[in-house]
Amino acid sequence: MPGADKNITSQKNPIALLIVTAGSALCGCIPALYILFRGFQAIGNTYAPNLTLITTLVINTLTLGILAALVAGILGTIHAIIIERTDIAFPNLWRFLVCTPFVIPPYVSALCLLALLRPHGLLEKWLVAQGLASFGQLPFGAMFGVTGSSFVLGICLSPYVFFPVSATLRQGSGHFMEMAKQNGVHFWRRHLQITLPHLAPAMGGGMLLVLLYSLADFAVPALLRLPTFSTTIYSRFAGDVDRAGAALLSLPLMAITVVLLLIQDRMFGHGVIQIARSWAPQRVARLGRHAFSTYLFLGISILLSVGIPLGMLSYWLLSSVSPAEQASFVPIGQLALITGKTVGFSVFMTSIIIVVAIVCARTMRHAGTLGYILSRTAQIGYALPGIVVALSVVLVSTRLLPVTLAGLVPLGIALFIRFVPQAIQGIDVAMLQITPTIEDAGRSMGQNVYQVLRYLIMPLSTPGIQTTWALVFLGILKELPATLILRPAGFDTLAVRVWMPTSDGFTAAAALPAMLMVVCALIPFSLIFRTQRKASPPEYSIE
Repeated sequence: MPGADKNITSQKNPIALLIVTAGSALCGCIPALYILFRGFQAIGNTYAPNLTLITTLVINTLTLGILAALVAGILGTIHAIIIERTDIAFPNLWRFLVCTPFVIPPYVSALCLLALLRPHGLLEKWLVAQGLASFGQLPFGAMFGVTGSSFVLGICLSPYVFFPVSATLRQGSGHFMEMAKQNGVHFWRRHLQITLPHLAPAMGGGMLLVLLYSLADFAVPALLRLPTFSTTIYSRFAGDVDRAGAALLSLPLMAITVVLLLIQDRMFGHGVIQIARSWAPQRVARLGRHAFSTYLFLGISILLSVGIPLGMLSYWLLSSVSPAEQASFVPIGQLALITGKTVGFSVFMTSIIIVVAIVCARTMRHAGTLGYILSRTAQIGYALPGIVVALSVVLVSTRLLPVTLAGLVPLGIALFIRFVPQAIQGIDVAMLQITPTIEDAGRSMGQNVYQVLRYLIMPLSTPGIQTTWALVFLGILKELPATLILRPAGFDTLAVRVWMPTSDGFTAAAALPAMLMVVCALIPFSLIFRTQRKASPPEYSIE
């Protein structure tokens, strides 16, 4: 009836959902605008970095991001093709192993690889002791600078590429591959000319995430002595207490990140659609004589990304240390309390972010132009690296809400700004799988918007919501720069307890907090990994 249709439409945009979305947009907007205002205000009123420094920071930061994205793109794509398109034994085990770097913070991997592979590190000392080399004979110095930083970030962040590429391979049609095989096209040429173009959106989107992460990363470049915008901003803020200068340096980094986000929205915002009648099931290739080289490649990559970090952490936990380093160890009872605080705070913040993201994603779908603008504005924080978000929150809180500086409110606001965009994107993708007629049917039966959201939309979106919750939880659990700047006195997280002794040169003291962080990350990681399992398709020869 016309009256019923009008009633359904009137319920689509409740004011409460718009208010929540508008509040999220305000949180995302104010710090960015304040950084812009304070940065331009600082021009001429503070020590301005010279052109040489700016040029060096731009080159180092962009080179780091591009190389890390290339390493992650190549590694993640090859892993996905091997696991999803060949008859490799125990595919679920390999799938788990290549995804495991996701639970190890990159700065932990950097710390472990640095201790093993740096000049006069454990490996070089062992080689010298065995008479196999002399100090300075091997190129261990490559661990420092842009080479080591991009390598560490690339191998640690390769799951960002593996996840979408693996999903695309499982869902794609084997029609064109079968046609090419029937025409005598070799296995590798088929993948080069057919598979890679099909995977381009998934590869590009994952590599861009790695690029954005690398631009914003602070800990890995700091450990490996590479000056970037993030490390210099932190030095200006924490070392020289030059907040205006730090805001000024944040402007180029924000500009670079916004440009990359525009590229992402332009180039990788749409997937590949295949015609339904051309769809054919995929068949895996038998490795045959290529099996040894395939397993060797997988083994080396997993050794570098998982084996060495976990092995070094275990080595430090079991080895004896000097009295000076022993003094930097956190007592077990205190470390258990820190672990509880870290997990509890991460769960609390993640749950708040997911609830708000559900509201924003729903508003973006049904509130017209206004809802779309507000929801997109709430995602501005995605363009703000953690160090910049933390700096902006400090500046805003100091000026407007100084009473909150002694508590967890600034840290909570910074984490909200940083991770609500990721949550909105993940939940929006999950909700897009639900046809609008389901929601209309629920409202036609007398259910209001909140009941439809609770009893229809959320249950149908549960897998996507769970995965998004796990991703946000892992991000908050591992987050370092904002926590270092904004945590109140006496509030330490596991990430902080890893960084503090490391920055003082006491690496063994960071081993137990780092291992606890990995253990805490394994449970939510299992939610993500569960979606990667599948049945094995038919086989054919790789030759």
